[in-house]
Amino acid sequence: MPWDQLFLLERPFADPALPGREFYCWQCLLLDGILSAFPSRAARLDVRRIAWAKPRTALIERLGQDHQSAPVLIFEKSGPGPAPENAKYANGLAYVDDSFAILHFLALRHGFPTPYPGRVMRCP
Repeated sequence: MPWDQLFLLERPFADPALPGREFYCWQCLLLDGILSAFPSRAARLDVRRIAWAKPRTALIERLGQDHQSAPVLIFEKSGPGPAPENAKYANGLAYVDDSFAILHFLALRHGFPTPYPGRVMRCP
């Protein structure tokens, strides 16, 4: 089975610039929900939950200082099927960091169901 790592932000998290409030990353929570809904398929991934605060050492170690955003899925290029068109590369690793691209990748590579084709709303 291919080795693929999915990095999600822990929840909830606090932002010192906005004291007294808790937050979550909606993209990470969406992916967490997919993983929870299909645990046998999620077991095929190495899921890492990382702190919101930077520096995000786990991502720096894998992708470098300039690539600390989450969610991000780092995948083994030699796995089944071609790399997605929108794959990015850093430190010799391939990754996708768009939540919709990650959902598509999970469906193609790990057998997750595909989102229903309809209008997709994105937050500005």
